[in-house]
Amino acid sequence: MIKNYLKIAWRNLVRSKVYSSINIVGLSLGLAACMLIVLYIGHEYSYDKFHENADNIYLGETEITFGKDPIYMPYMGYSKGPESKQEIPSIEDYLRYKKNFENVTIQNPESPELKFSEDNFLFADSNFFDFFTFPLVQGNNGHVLKAPFSVVISQNIAERYFGGQNPIGKTFLYNDQYIFTVTGIAQNAPSNSSIDFDFVASISSMASMEEYKESLNNDYSDFTTYFSLDKSADPALVEGAILNIDSQKTGGEGDVNKKYLLRPLTSLHFGRDFANSRYIKIFPLVAILILLLALVNYASLSTARSTTRSKEVGVRKVLGAHRKAIALQFFFESALYTVISFVLGYFLCLTAQPFFFGLLDIQMDNSFLYAPQMLVSLVVLLILTILLAATYPAILLSAYRPMVVLHGKLSAQNSGASIRKFFTVFQFGISIILIICAIVIDRQMYFFRHVDTGVDRENIVMLPFSAAAGKHVEPFKQEIQTIPEVLQSSIAILPLYKGHNMMGVKSNTDDEMIFLPTLTVDENFISMLNLKWETPPIDSLLLNGRKTVAIINKMAIEKLNLEGNPINQKINGQYEINGVLKDFVYTSLHHKINALCLLVSKGGDESSPWAEYGGVVYAKIAPKSNIPSILQQMKAVYEKYDAEKPFEYHFLNETFDAQYKAEDRLTMIFSAFTGLAILIAVMGLFGLATFIALQRRKEIGIRKVLGASVKSVTALLSIDFLKLVIVAIIIASPVAYWSMTQWLQNFAYRISISWWMFVIAAIGTLLIALFTISFQSIKTATANPVKSLRTE
Repeated sequence: MIKNYLKIAWRNLVRSKVYSSINIVGLSLGLAACMLIVLYIGHEYSYDKFHENADNIYLGETEITFGKDPIYMPYMGYSKGPESKQEIPSIEDYLRYKKNFENVTIQNPESPELKFSEDNFLFADSNFFDFFTFPLVQGNNGHVLKAPFSVVISQNIAERYFGGQNPIGKTFLYNDQYIFTVTGIAQNAPSNSSIDFDFVASISSMASMEEYKESLNNDYSDFTTYFSLDKSADPALVEGAILNIDSQKTGGEGDVNKKYLLRPLTSLHFGRDFANSRYIKIFPLVAILILLLALVNYASLSTARSTTRSKEVGVRKVLGAHRKAIALQFFFESALYTVISFVLGYFLCLTAQPFFFGLLDIQMDNSFLYAPQMLVSLVVLLILTILLAATYPAILLSAYRPMVVLHGKLSAQNSGASIRKFFTVFQFGISIILIICAIVIDRQMYFFRHVDTGVDRENIVMLPFSAAAGKHVEPFKQEIQTIPEVLQSSIAILPLYKGHNMMGVKSNTDDEMIFLPTLTVDENFISMLNLKWETPPIDSLLLNGRKTVAIINKMAIEKLNLEGNPINQKINGQYEINGVLKDFVYTSLHHKINALCLLVSKGGDESSPWAEYGGVVYAKIAPKSNIPSILQQMKAVYEKYDAEKPFEYHFLNETFDAQYKAEDRLTMIFSAFTGLAILIAVMGLFGLATFIALQRRKEIGIRKVLGASVKSVTALLSIDFLKLVIVAIIIASPVAYWSMTQWLQNFAYRISISWWMFVIAAIGTLLIALFTISFQSIKTATANPVKSLRTE
């Protein structure tokens, strides 16, 4: 029986090539888009769940509150882990690791040319590979990190530094000072891991490294600490118990401004700074809408063609076929279409997957594509699609009454017309919503790129340098400025738009402590970036013999509660305010401009901040210069002063733009999905227009014989569809407006949604629909009426 159903379904598929192609291609495109989004969502929600004890592992955070400003630090002191395990029975184990904030230089001593700047170097407890499920390719979990100056490397690092050689027992040179011995090789961290590493060194090494000795005794240092809790433990009680340990240390006087938080390992990926959080919730909705469009497309054409199958149903029922058997036949026919579409969609998904995840900046492991949970998700998607695509046509077609269809009265019932009108409105309504959303997103991104941030970012290159180069930063800066195309140079402690320091400051009106963002810069920084003065300094030299002065922005006056003229007032009784700048954007435009203090410092001796921490040389390049040549000259100067850190550079405007990668990706992908939705809707409209034109060919033939023009016939066939598109525009516009209003709330600085965005979307949709309908309408209107009337 089933074989017979499938055979009939295949014959119908081959016989109606146009409708079959539209159904299959439209459904396969919708399924491919849905599969890509299912993979993406599945990947994001699978983060860190591969660890054997993932549900019981928590990250320890420290929250410190100054006034009304809470600061969350995902770190604890070095001693906090062992102390907590000893005092709190519900803590089964702990794991500490420290990752440098700055890149470290790694070199293979046997091949000096293999020297790279690395950013994934961790110092970790010896139980790292027992605590987490990161399999070792070589080495024993419990022994690889026992000895000081031992290191486990990833497979990628083994290939980069040693090629085909066995790295075990080989050595690395760390920052040109310390020698580490390779004791193990770990599999590369999977793409759905929030903990990434290339090197994991023994934490016991830090006791013999001068730069880390102090951090081992500092309770406010920066060790990432994880706790494995008993399954019955209450994390909130453990948080309180950890804080109680501090109280016991200080004789019962705990810090009321500090507390500890435990965050589940499996929730870390969706943390406070998750870059993709602004569209992780949008994509499932887009997937559902595109799949619905494809299914509606299929259902619309199926119901439209139902009149051509009505006599078949009538004859079968007269010969004794039950409705259940007929419904089953049409169900299998739709299921065949769906399975073919699913297979085609799967291959489209595999083809588009590298491009799609490249846009999202996700390096997804191929193994994840074939993971059991993903295969189960795809099987569920197939079953759901078959049920949705096949049920309605099967019920509709099997419901025809033999007496009605065999007497030719079905057309009088206008079978399925209302449903088809609803489907058309739905399809184009979704398309219009997506078009308007794409326009708003694009305009918001344009606004980000072109808004006046108060900073001249053009042609400024930033050159990070180490503390060693900081001891000679003045001659280094001067040599950079002697390059002919360099107009001006400056120094800062950090690259702009890549972070800032924080200083605890007492308010002038009370003793409340507040956090004040700070940037340490030299005296050329303000003029080079063309920052504007609200209240200029009394003397143009700023420093005037002093080592450090403070320049604040306008927002800082309010935050510090400064009264009257802020010039010559002091911050913390230490830094004298020498001028006030107009507010300028120094972080992302997602947030309102905050208070800022520029600590203007001079000098390149060993007591300067650059000599202690390193910093960044800023160089403004003349327009239309030969950038590659200038960078080569800068590299030659840089290597004279900094042998520790490999040369790297960043352009200021590119660093600013990099803050909006999430929105850039959303723009590109949303535009692609919008185009796909329009294509699916157009395919459905084309199929529907073709069928309606075929149904009315005799009517059109009579009209032409009676003198109707091609123009009037084309208008006759087009007007009904255009009315439906206009209804879709009216319904979709307020929905799109509400959706984009909600999305724009994510940004402190945003555009206004304008009327012209809706006009462009409406006109564009009408033109697309008109072109699609007119193609078939004109073809039908110009056909010879004799061919359509000779059978009467």
